[in-house]
Parts: sequence; structure tokens; C-alpha cells
Amino acid sequence: MTHAYIEHRPKSEDNGAAAIGHVVIVDGKQIKTTITQKAAADWALSQGYTVHVARERHLQDRDQPAHWRVYNGN
Repeated sequence: MTHAYIEHRPKSEDNGAAAIGHVVIVDGKQIKTTITQKAAADWALSQGYTVHVARERHLQDRDQPAHWRVYNGN
């Protein structure tokens, strides 16, 4: 099963920066844009992806597993 990562936009190192949208990233490519993190994660789940969301909004390094938690729709 392919993994999907949900990231907020714009990217920011500032953990207080507001998100204006969320994107679904698969194999390093942005494949979907939504307004909310939940909408992005739920869409990715419905497509059969294993979904990961950032533990902290400003930590978006996909190479660091500790930055992510698995989202299961709950």
C-alpha cells in the first residue's frame, strides 16, 4: 500500500504560522489540495492510501518517521 502525507500550506518553519490549505503528497508529488487537514486525510484514506499527518505543523520532513502519525479516520 502506498503512503500519503498530509502537509499544510504554505510550508513554514514557524510553528505559529496559519495554514491556508492542506495537500496530499504521494511519492513526492502533490496530488490533491483541500481546505482542511481532515478533508485531505479522509480523501487519501478513501483512495486506499496509508495516511500520515504531521505531529507538529511545522515539522514536515517525510524522511523523519517521528514527525508523523498514522491517521485512521478517528
